[in-house]
Formats: sequence, structure tokens, C-alpha cells
Amino acid sequence: MDKTGRGRPRSERARLAVLEAAADLLIEGGMTAATMEAIAARAGVGKATIYKWWPSRGHVALDSFFMRTKTTIAVEAGASLEEALTAKIGALAGLLRDPATGPLMREIVAVAQSDPDIRSALEERWVRPRRVAAEQVLREAAERGELRADVDFAAALDQLFAPLYYRLLFGHEPLDERLAETLVRQVIGGIAASQAW
Repeated sequence: MDKTGRGRPRSERARLAVLEAAADLLIEGGMTAATMEAIAARAGVGKATIYKWWPSRGHVALDSFFMRTKTTIAVEAGASLEEALTAKIGALAGLLRDPATGPLMREIVAVAQSDPDIRSALEERWVRPRRVAAEQVLREAAERGELRADVDFAAALDQLFAPLYYRLLFGHEPLDERLAETLVRQVIGGIAASQAW
């Protein structure tokens, strides 16, 4: 019998157990609860098993959070530019509005300011995948001639996503359900090719 073939499912089960344990600990007690020791104990694995896949607790914690929230990145096939961006911004706003995940994201951002591992994990596992997916939506729209030729994609992404984090961190305005539609309409109105808007 092929021992390698038998080991892969077990290894994958252990990896998923680690992600589930980390996600549960994050939701229950925030970043301080998601230590390597606590994650290993809850997942029923050794710390060496965790380090086999992740370089730090920040990376495993953010991967677990990403796993639980990855549906907020998806784009429906055939959606228009406005529909795709509104769905993306709306899903993120809903996540940040959630009484469990909103405060956790606030904490992660705060911890990232003084913890290089968390900062690196936040960039690699959270910020970059969302920006890459949203930029692809913009690039495809540009290729269809729906956007101006001189659009700065990075700036447009900041204009779309930054207000959500601004409202999350400062709480000066609500992350209400109409925000996504408003942001998309105003930003796309500024970068759309005149004949496409």
C-alpha cells in the first residue's frame, strides 16, 4: 500500500484542524488568544506541525481568518463592473459590521502596527488577495473600454476600500448597507470612460 498516499489526507486534516482552531480562538479571544500553544492544543497537533506550514502565529491566524471570510472576495460570473465592485465592497462592509469579525479586524490592524509578523501576514493574507481580485475587475473593465485610459488602479482601489477601514477604525460614520453602492457609484463615475457611464 502507498504510505505517501495515505499520509496526504491525514496531513490535510491536520492543516484544516489548525486553521479551524486558530479561527475559533481568534473569534473567541482575539489575537492574544491565538497563540501557537493554544492553536496546537485545540487542533490536537504539535507546534512543529504548525510551523511546517506557517512561519508565525500571525500567518496562521490570518490564514484562518481568510479561510472563514474568503467568500467576501468572490465575484459572480458575468457581473457588470458596478455589480462586481458593489458586491465586493458590500461583502467587506458586512464583514466589518459583524459584531464578531469587525472588532477582530480592528485588533489585528492595531497589533500589526507593532508586530512585524502580524503586519506581514495582514499584507500577504488579507490586503493583497483582496486588492488583486478587485484590480482584476478594474483591468477587465478597462480592456472592455469602460474606464479611462489613464486610470491609476492602485488609487482607485484605495478610494473604494479605504473608507471601510476608516469607518471601522474611527467609528465616526456607520458601515451601513448603502455605503458600497455609494462608494462604487462615486468612484466609477470619476474614472469611467465618458461613453461607458
